[in-house]
Amino acid sequence: MAARSRSNEDQVRSISKSVFVTNFPDSTTSSDLWRLCQTYGTVVDVFIPNRHSKVGKRYAFVRFIKVFNVERLVGNLCTLWIGRMHLQANMARFEHSSAPSSRTPHSARPAAATTSFVSAVKGVCPLLYMPLLPWF
Repeated sequence: MAARSRSNEDQVRSISKSVFVTNFPDSTTSSDLWRLCQTYGTVVDVFIPNRHSKVGKRYAFVRFIKVFNVERLVGNLCTLWIGRMHLQANMARFEHSSAPSSRTPHSARPAAATTSFVSAVKGVCPLLYMPLLPWF
């Protein structure tokens, strides 16, 4: 029987290592981090979220392939400086799994999640998309 074919993304995820990087200036872009980290390994992805950490710093996830010693890679990344800021790196705690999510997508949620007191007073029933009629 033929093996199930996997997407390129799944194959890269299975052979890659993600590193959590923080303590870099707000003006740093993903391409800046890509070029900086490229000196220590083969970078396949850099992701900088739009939010900040609990401490108020920006952070990023850098994905490498062909990593033979993860501890050495993280140690080398911790020696880098961007301007006056000393880069901090750690192994990512969680790897993103390719299994389908058990959560219901936002578009598939029932409209009842949007009910409010105002809609009840106005007589709008979001499940049926028609006004409620009195039963008396």
